[in-house]
Amino acid sequence: MRRYCSTPWLLVIAISIAGCSSNRSSLSPVSNQTHLAGEIPQSYTVRTGDSLYMIAMEFDLDYLDLARWNGIPSPYTIHRGQNLRLHPSQTSSTTNRAATGGKYYIVQSGDTLSVVAEKLGLRMGDLARWNRLKSPYRIHVGQKLRLSPQTLSLQASSGAESKTQPKLKPKLKLKQSRVNSSGKVAKRSSARGSTGFTNPSSGKIVQRYSKQRGITGVEFSGKRGDPILAAGDGKVVYSGTGLVRYGKLLIIKHDNNLLTAYAHNSQLQVGEGDLVKIGQQIAKMGSSGTDRVKLHFEVRKRGKPVDPMNYLSAISGR
Repeated sequence: MRRYCSTPWLLVIAISIAGCSSNRSSLSPVSNQTHLAGEIPQSYTVRTGDSLYMIAMEFDLDYLDLARWNGIPSPYTIHRGQNLRLHPSQTSSTTNRAATGGKYYIVQSGDTLSVVAEKLGLRMGDLARWNRLKSPYRIHVGQKLRLSPQTLSLQASSGAESKTQPKLKPKLKLKQSRVNSSGKVAKRSSARGSTGFTNPSSGKIVQRYSKQRGITGVEFSGKRGDPILAAGDGKVVYSGTGLVRYGKLLIIKHDNNLLTAYAHNSQLQVGEGDLVKIGQQIAKMGSSGTDRVKLHFEVRKRGKPVDPMNYLSAISGR
């Protein structure tokens, strides 16, 4: 009886399997390992399926900063092979101010008044007052912002004029209360602490946000296929699997500063560019990118994860 040695064939098969596994893992645009604080690389090369919002989320950056640093205008389109700067240019602000003699700042793409104030070490309220901007403080590309109050000469002239005018006693302003149809004084309502967000899942919260422990959101338990709802009105800015540790992920933009993220879905039911309404079903719960069925939900303000419990309005008994 002839004996055949099967070892070489087993070795070939093992090498082939290893090669296939290596090829599959290399397709993931972003590593499954969370980057450590302070270890953000200098740049990132865009891969197929990436979006500016997804890249910003991976590195805890504000997508508006990322767009501004790279000169990317709205709607923030990027392309494969593009090299993105992940840090601001050390000379950009200095050059901008130097070009106007240090008295003004020229608004760039992606700037907001709060971003400009933070970048220049100024108070946003002062910046708004010096430029006679009223809430919500809209600015536009190319706009010249004054970086200091009016000159002393103008203040002095206005002071001189006031001396020639007779001083009038200021009129007392009476506070007016709103009266409703029943004739009763209506109490002033406060929107503080209320964002209009609702729960993205009817499941029980099994893990809460913790900045100290590095937990970036809250987790809802549930069954595979349970509906995942939009926490608020907004626009879908990412729908895909580019961030491996988040599995099938959706990111919804609610305004320039606020995003919500929905991870580990089994099925995504909306696509990039779709407008969604609060409470609308956008996905089905699953276990993609994790070891059990759950929804990982995040709220990100200017790129940084914040406690979702401060935004969800309907959590009780959980």
